[in-house]
Amino acid sequence: MMKVIKGLGLFVGLICSLLVFTVVCLVAINATDRTKSPNTLLVENWLKQQPIDLSENGYEYAITIVGTIGDDKTNDKKPLISFSEQEVELTDNFKTACYQTDLIICSEFISDNSDSIRNVIGAHKANIQQYNTLLDMPYWQEEPQSLTPNNQAHWGLLFKLRDVRQLAAIISVDTSDNKLDQQAAVAFLNKDAHFWNMVYHSSRSTLNHMIAVNMIKYQLNLASTLAKTTDAAVVTKVTAWQTSFELTDSDFERIFSGEWLFAHNVTEQMLIEVQSDSVAFYEKWLAYALLQPTDSDNLMAEYIVSLVKEPVSTTAMHTLKEPNYCSNDNYFQQLWMLRYNPIGKLFNCTVYGTDYKQRLTNMNTELEQLRTNLLTAKSS
Repeated sequence: MMKVIKGLGLFVGLICSLLVFTVVCLVAINATDRTKSPNTLLVENWLKQQPIDLSENGYEYAITIVGTIGDDKTNDKKPLISFSEQEVELTDNFKTACYQTDLIICSEFISDNSDSIRNVIGAHKANIQQYNTLLDMPYWQEEPQSLTPNNQAHWGLLFKLRDVRQLAAIISVDTSDNKLDQQAAVAFLNKDAHFWNMVYHSSRSTLNHMIAVNMIKYQLNLASTLAKTTDAAVVTKVTAWQTSFELTDSDFERIFSGEWLFAHNVTEQMLIEVQSDSVAFYEKWLAYALLQPTDSDNLMAEYIVSLVKEPVSTTAMHTLKEPNYCSNDNYFQQLWMLRYNPIGKLFNCTVYGTDYKQRLTNMNTELEQLRTNLLTAKSS
């Protein structure tokens, strides 16, 4: 019996020694970070932007109107703008009645809901003027610090503000007529399309780019209804739609380098947050011992550069091959690959699941199809 107990003690001691040795090895291996790779330097070069006057930056002005996501988590900050459930319902119903429908249905909705529409416009008169000012901004440039989860613009509020501004454009607010003002609607679409087309070719992340895509789709869907008249001037008067939608290599470089910056900012913020006294010691140790920020940047940059240079996939198959440290085919090989910067590598593995280049290309194709349908309807 004593031999068994002594044997178990030796076994436990051996296991503990191996664990200590493993931890010491991990700490030693992760003692130093990498230097910036050529891919990281290339991505940083893609991130460079021309300096502009902040007073002419549409993104900065949008923040002053609707605030950021982080504002919701700050108890002492009240929403800069808000909409009631009835107002939201009204704008949603407007889209149902007037987007890609018959002009008669849209006109009937406006006539039947004219009082509610005028009340909403009156309640948000100052906000509508802010949106008008936003449309006049000559630039859209997202600052580096904006590419973090908390610093993102409060897009949902900006969408609703645009909806209300759109209602103000389609009804004859200066008269007692309760009908759709097609001329005013087309004038609004012209300015709105120019602005969101600028965002489309200036945004620095897939999220912000997709937001611009949705705004352009809304415009085209309303225009498809307005174009169902004897005068299809909506197509010719919206100057932003006279050229085809196209994503260039510089667009992909800008958008995907913004994704790299987003990942960089998240890692940097996490390392700042773990310095707090409220964070447990072992969490701090894990962050500093098993997460190397520069190596993580290098890994993400390798993915970004490959994504930009990779031809657009013609099938649903993902074209970028996962690195070996993401492969589960050989468990021991994966463990060996994860001995250095394991947290950074595991984070990086999550980006290989979707072909973002194909997704953006498909969105662009959808926009171009909507635009082409408008042109076809005009010529037929």
